[in-house]
Amino acid sequence: MEIRLSRREWLVGTSALLGCKGSGNSASSAGTQGRPGPDRLRVLTYNVLADPVEIDRRIPRLLEIFTEADADLLALQEVAPWFVAILEREGWLARYQAARDADGRLALPNGQMILSRFPIPRSRARRLTGRQRRTVLVSEIALSADETFVLATTHMESLLEDGPTRATQLDEIFAELAGETAPTMLAGDLNFGDGEQPDTEHLDPAFTDLWTHLHGSADPGLTWNRERSPMAAAGSFVGEPSRRLDRVLLRGSGWLPSSIAIVGDRSISGDPWLFPSDHFGLVAEVSRA
Repeated sequence: MEIRLSRREWLVGTSALLGCKGSGNSASSAGTQGRPGPDRLRVLTYNVLADPVEIDRRIPRLLEIFTEADADLLALQEVAPWFVAILEREGWLARYQAARDADGRLALPNGQMILSRFPIPRSRARRLTGRQRRTVLVSEIALSADETFVLATTHMESLLEDGPTRATQLDEIFAELAGETAPTMLAGDLNFGDGEQPDTEHLDPAFTDLWTHLHGSADPGLTWNRERSPMAAAGSFVGEPSRRLDRVLLRGSGWLPSSIAIVGDRSISGDPWLFPSDHFGLVAEVSRA
């Protein structure tokens, strides 16, 4: 199957997605009244691929992965309007709260989306330096009446030569999160691999990388895997290797990394070319310290 993916060009100029319409949340902030916060949180981060490639076949499997993950929080990237419509039709926007802008519309800056089983009192987006109009979306999650957790997601500049721009974007993201006093997680598609510079040296050491913390060097955790996924190979730049583009980073003494695993790394049954997305996703769990 020869399909040239253009995912890295699609998001240029899509900042208008901040105003997608959506159904109201079925959950209420009253759900946290008088209840203690959870002892563990499961988080799914996934670049779902904005290109409408074989959506009748791959999206049902993608939603099965969402269900199997049983995540409390979802951080999604490359969320196109057609994908929002599917989430609404399949009931995901009724089962979860979604990050919204000040007017109550779904907050989808540059195709990023946050869903939560807990109320989201506030969300904000910051435009990052760079030609591709990348952003970071930050949501305050109300785990209980008096406990919050901050989840941020981003999809950073994509070209291989954009390391200096990504370094600046990392500085901007961590500056945006510096004022948060609650435990804070950054999950998303950072678009650079382990050890790549100058990107790597701009990671905030206050944040723990769950994959390297729990797996060390035993497993490279490649979420952009040209060898495993023909979709990734088709969407790669010339000379691009397989890399760990997708990450989950945690700051805060109240929570400890428990587990992290790759999902979506198997092809759709009967078609070795087709995967749920060209990226693999990550499911992470953190537990109370």
